[in-house]
Amino acid sequence: MEPIPEVEQNITEIKKSTIGFYLIGFVIIAIIIYFLIAGSGGGNKNQTPIAGSTFYDTGDEILKDNSERPYVILFSTTWCPHCQWISETFDGLANESFSSQINLQHWQLDIGDNALTPLITETEVPSSIQTLFDKYNPEGSIPTFVFGGRYVRIGTGYESQNDLDAELEDFKFIIGKLIE
Repeated sequence: MEPIPEVEQNITEIKKSTIGFYLIGFVIIAIIIYFLIAGSGGGNKNQTPIAGSTFYDTGDEILKDNSERPYVILFSTTWCPHCQWISETFDGLANESFSSQINLQHWQLDIGDNALTPLITETEVPSSIQTLFDKYNPEGSIPTFVFGGRYVRIGTGYESQNDLDAELEDFKFIIGKLIE
């Protein structure tokens, strides 16, 4: 039985249109991925890297509490390994000599608790604090550090070197800029 030319032609056209459809879909997906990658940047748009630090300067006014202490906040979750790696070092800032000069908070976003208030178990991040996280990290990555709203960092700075001492020194350096 010989093929019918019209049917063969229709099959060929269908194959071509299917390939074209997949090609167009691939191009659209590639464009979307490009803009997602190029458009991300961990919330660091319009922010200036700080020499000698892993933080960025937002240029924003320093946010302070009613006692004029700048907010120093870590946003994390209980399940994030990077957050777990840095948590103890960050929380240790509460024992530093300058601790009375800052408003130190460590919000675990998945459970809504401030890890630095062991006698109180919060169940929800206050909306004013959540607004800071959303403003400085619209992608919602963790860990996120917001130091006075002026200095921010998304992610750890020295985890790849497993250098918690460098993290601590970086924190102290930025806190020094906040309280000078």
